[in-house]
Amino acid sequence: DELCTVSPFDMIRTRLMNQPSDAKIYNNALDCMIKIAKNEGPLTFWRGFMPIWSRFAPTTTLQLVIFEQLRGMMGMKAL
Repeated sequence: DELCTVSPFDMIRTRLMNQPSDAKIYNNALDCMIKIAKNEGPLTFWRGFMPIWSRFAPTTTLQLVIFEQLRGMMGMKAL
């Protein structure tokens, strides 16, 4: 599932965006990744997985259903 690979990057992005501008905690994405893994453990990258999944799942499901319906309308076989 792509969400399993996206979740760590989402965690890093969130940490970088939420750090104070006057007292930077992380220098860059790699520094952020290393500090999270070292200080909080590697499973931290998947913390918040359920909220992320609940945000992506409905959209992805609708996209697949609509895509399959459009393929059917155009006379194409389902995937």
